[in-house]
Amino acid sequence: MQESREDHRGYRRLTIQLPVECISPDGGWERTVRGVTVNISTGGIYFEVDVSNGLSRLPADALLDIELTVPPGQGHFPYEGRVKSVAEVVRWEELGDVNGVSPRRRRVGVAARFREPLKLAF
Repeated sequence: MQESREDHRGYRRLTIQLPVECISPDGGWERTVRGVTVNISTGGIYFEVDVSNGLSRLPADALLDIELTVPPGQGHFPYEGRVKSVAEVVRWEELGDVNGVSPRRRRVGVAARFREPLKLAF
């Protein structure tokens, strides 16, 4: 019997869309790139961003300074806040052209592993 990839993960993933901002000076992203999370866990994150064709592909092991915006919600955060961490790129996926935006933009998916615990910043 073959086990799914999900069975081997060390952390449970939460499917949630949160605004994400990241920068990777050592990987060639010297300006902030904005996107949205697809899922997140205490061990890592998968997010999608629209990038220009001039923005370089991030190599595996490139470091990212990541900042997530957490909306306020009853029972957890009374105010909007930020969660920050440093993550290491594990996988980069070309998802295709961004329809209706520009022929020079494309969507990519980035999987990254957190290198340090998430820090709350309110």
